[in-house]
Amino acid sequence: MSTTGPSTPPDPPDPHRLARQNVRWAIIGVVVSSVLALVGLYQTSHGGGGGGTGGSSSSSTSGSGSASGSGGDSGSGSTTGDGGADGTTTDGAVEGTTDGTTTGGSPGPSGSGGTSDGSSDGSSDGGGTAGGGTDAGGSDGLTADERALRDTLNSDQWSRDSCAHTEWRGADAALYCTVTTVDQYGVTGTGKASVIMYGTKSDRDAVFQSYAARLRPGDCEAQTNAYGTWRENNTGDSAGDVVCFLSSTGQYVFLCSYYDRPALVQISGPDHSSLAAWWHTMEPVFSS
Repeated sequence: MSTTGPSTPPDPPDPHRLARQNVRWAIIGVVVSSVLALVGLYQTSHGGGGGGTGGSSSSSTSGSGSASGSGGDSGSGSTTGDGGADGTTTDGAVEGTTDGTTTGGSPGPSGSGGTSDGSSDGSSDGGGTAGGGTDAGGSDGLTADERALRDTLNSDQWSRDSCAHTEWRGADAALYCTVTTVDQYGVTGTGKASVIMYGTKSDRDAVFQSYAARLRPGDCEAQTNAYGTWRENNTGDSAGDVVCFLSSTGQYVFLCSYYDRPALVQISGPDHSSLAAWWHTMEPVFSS
């Protein structure tokens, strides 16, 4: 069994804002070039009127040529500066943001923090080590919030050492872990699961409802493309909501919410009945 979180990348940069920046730099370049040209003409005119000797004329011509050349260099410098500004502030930011979005699904701040392509890869590492930088456990690639989430998992089933960072937009912490369970007949089942924690239940519900709103009420054990509630095995009490659907990759997906905490758990696999049976053995997910 395998699982991946739904793709929730941030929105791309606003193309209208980038166009306005390009126009602004172009106007600045034209103004600077015009001013330099006028200065050159003034110096040429002034030098020509005062030239009484060949040396003076030569000097003024040389000065004019120098000023004109300087103006050309400055104009070139203006163009280069314009291009540099576009390349660094505009194009560079676009590349950094686009790579960050495509590679890591990182939000805007990682793109702004990395105008080079390396920041896109670093955004994931940065996100993973930013929280970890406060203690010696930073080598696991998890943030402090992700470690806190990992430590609440039922270690009898969830292999905490296997937990790795995964991307879910808006989540405080998201992990992808190996889970091993034993059913009532003593048969062992091992697979992968994602566990996601949000700051509030409202934040979590917004994500969950983006799936449930597209489905119809039903029993996820007997059908797919439905939503309903799930119950604890030992008490029979409703413990959360669940959606189940067939993804575009051909995998059946179960996504469960919890009433007592702003969490989601997702599993997926190629066979619906096997996935439903394994889902029932994953209890409890949280030990604290």
